[in-house]
Amino acid sequence: MRILTVFTGGTIGSSLCGGAISPKAENAFLLLKLYKEKYGAADFDTVAPYTILSENLSAQHLNMLRSCVEENLGRGYDGIIVTHGTDTLQYSAAYLDLTLGLTEIPVVLVSSNYPLSDSRANGLRNFAAAVSFIRSKEGRGVFVSYLNRGEEGAAIHRGAEVLPHQPFDDRIFSLFDNVYGTVKGGGFVKNPVYREREREDLSGRELSGRVIFLRPYVGMTYPEIPGDTKAVLLEGWHSGTLPTAHDELRDFCENAKERGVPVYLTGSVQGFEYESKLIFDSLRIKVLPPMSPIAININIKMKT
Repeated sequence: MRILTVFTGGTIGSSLCGGAISPKAENAFLLLKLYKEKYGAADFDTVAPYTILSENLSAQHLNMLRSCVEENLGRGYDGIIVTHGTDTLQYSAAYLDLTLGLTEIPVVLVSSNYPLSDSRANGLRNFAAAVSFIRSKEGRGVFVSYLNRGEEGAAIHRGAEVLPHQPFDDRIFSLFDNVYGTVKGGGFVKNPVYREREREDLSGRELSGRVIFLRPYVGMTYPEIPGDTKAVLLEGWHSGTLPTAHDELRDFCENAKERGVPVYLTGSVQGFEYESKLIFDSLRIKVLPPMSPIAININIKMKT
């Protein structure tokens, strides 16, 4: 079995030096060393398109990563593993999922909540789970392998299904808990109730459009809309509602309408039709189908 490992930095490729965690190119190979010591030999090829802390991820990095993965898909590998930082793991996973689609071999992103030298780190187990998943040959497309604390096995998530992190929490979850499967005891078990979602073909597109992404809070002040804005994406409260009784939101939507800027809403589903939702149409707020807010944001940026 041949696997390409794409190193990009992040905590999984970092060490503590001078009181700060920083990525080092040589740390990437520590992961492979630890894997071989614990799980046995495997045939890994390696490449490193860039080395950064993932909080510094940019659209340029995403495009570089996609190009790197894309050019290696037809080179006889059984799978590709991308090591990544946890902070923006979801962004790269969603972008690769949306632009690469159902690749013939699995592309799996892995990260670590602590540097590999820390006993609390889950990075090696996440990586080992990704290898096991690739070995199972039960998946096509882009995935995330991640072991949440307190759980027995690493979950395998669809790339575009992964939700944003909650503050102070490194755990990873899928939209509606719709995980693809789990790796337990070294073997992959597919979720029997997993539901595959429809996906658009966005291959060949790059992040380009300027999108304002807003989450509501009580007493919110809405920003001015710059002239080069292509769209506005609002994330609703957990019930899919917005503060539509407030003049601030109404004025913001009216301003967007005057500028010809579409306003979209993510996080809203049918049912529980509160009266606050009844004026979405008059405010020109278009409710989008259920999808991870990160994936929706990237989707809009590639289509505007």
